[in-house]
Amino acid sequence: MPDNAQQAGSAAGARRLLPIVLAQAVGFVCGAAGIAIASRLVAPEDYGAYGVFLTLVPLGITVIHAGLVKFVARHWAASEDRAGLMREVMRAALRKLPLLAAATLAAAWLAPGMGAAGAHWWSTWPLLFIAATLASAAWIGQTALQAGCEHWRDLGVSAAGSLTRSFVPPLLYATAGGTLVALQAGFVAHALVAAFAARWALRSLLRQNPGIPARNQLPPVYDGPLFILLAVAAWALTAVNRWIVAGFFGAEAAGYFTLAGNVAVIVTSMMGVVFTQYWQPVIFSMPSETTQDRRSLAANMDIVALAYTLCGIAGIGFLHVVTPWLTGPVIGVKYTGALGMIAPAGCFGVAVVTGQFYHMLLLAARKERACAAADLSGAAVLVLGSVVAALAGGETAFWRWLLVSPLVPWLLNRTLARRALFS
Repeated sequence: MPDNAQQAGSAAGARRLLPIVLAQAVGFVCGAAGIAIASRLVAPEDYGAYGVFLTLVPLGITVIHAGLVKFVARHWAASEDRAGLMREVMRAALRKLPLLAAATLAAAWLAPGMGAAGAHWWSTWPLLFIAATLASAAWIGQTALQAGCEHWRDLGVSAAGSLTRSFVPPLLYATAGGTLVALQAGFVAHALVAAFAARWALRSLLRQNPGIPARNQLPPVYDGPLFILLAVAAWALTAVNRWIVAGFFGAEAAGYFTLAGNVAVIVTSMMGVVFTQYWQPVIFSMPSETTQDRRSLAANMDIVALAYTLCGIAGIGFLHVVTPWLTGPVIGVKYTGALGMIAPAGCFGVAVVTGQFYHMLLLAARKERACAAADLSGAAVLVLGSVVAALAGGETAFWRWLLVSPLVPWLLNRTLARRALFS
């Protein structure tokens, strides 16, 4: 009987893992094809400015609406009234739109590189605000699908997003005469498709689970300023290095670094998504009431984080070795300058994702307020390290800092998270 139960558990795990891996495989193929197209059709200076634009789009997902996303991830599976929960979350998201409008306006005005190719902040801002709003709607829907282990439905949404994100912006750029605004409008079209696909995938689930109308499912901690503050730090980690390269080393280098980051993210982000989607429901379902419970929870999280870190670094190393053979067939020759940036960009990505696992640990233990110390400390060291390296040592020191950055979450985020967990 134990053998049968173990086999059944393994089979269920494999069934869950298959659509998660397929979603990333579709993203990989689309991403590789998109890089091949963009590196041939898009000028490096425009691609650099577009890269800065892409760092601003997550202002909705990862900053203004971050608490709502975390709430859906943590509480969707256990909710008895998912339709009511989603209505409550969407009402809260709408209330935050003026704040998102102000944030995107400030970002479009202040961000480096927005003036490239004749574009100005007043033409960038409306597109940025629309893209950020639609991206939030899409990601809230996908988060609900993932939390409910509806991985096949999520695969459809993810595939629609991967296809449109990879192909629509560069093709619209080419057909519209090569303007940055065309790239940005192409991303808006992608975000619209993704939001519609997520809503379509959720429609029957919400009808099937009307429940008894529940009120106040959304705790103040998820709707308040804490997760916005933490999200600003997380968002800064995704954007800071592109800003530094654009500000210190020029538009052309920023274009190369944007492409390098897009290549590296195939390993770091996609692998992180697989680990998170598979393990987050498991971690969130574990008890955390007793000291022994918390020890077991922390040990499991260490195993997941270590497995990700080792796989991520190995994947980046493999990518660094094989990328020169991709120049020509996949990466355009004019982007040869990006090849040496792939490993540093990838290592920094590994550092960012590894820190997120210890954020997950604290959410699982219902110690949401303790996330501030671990998240903000880790983010501060990573950001300040990049700035200091670029200021004091130039490009060489900057690239070396990115290469060693995966040590930071193990030395800092893990230590602070475990201290809070057992306090």
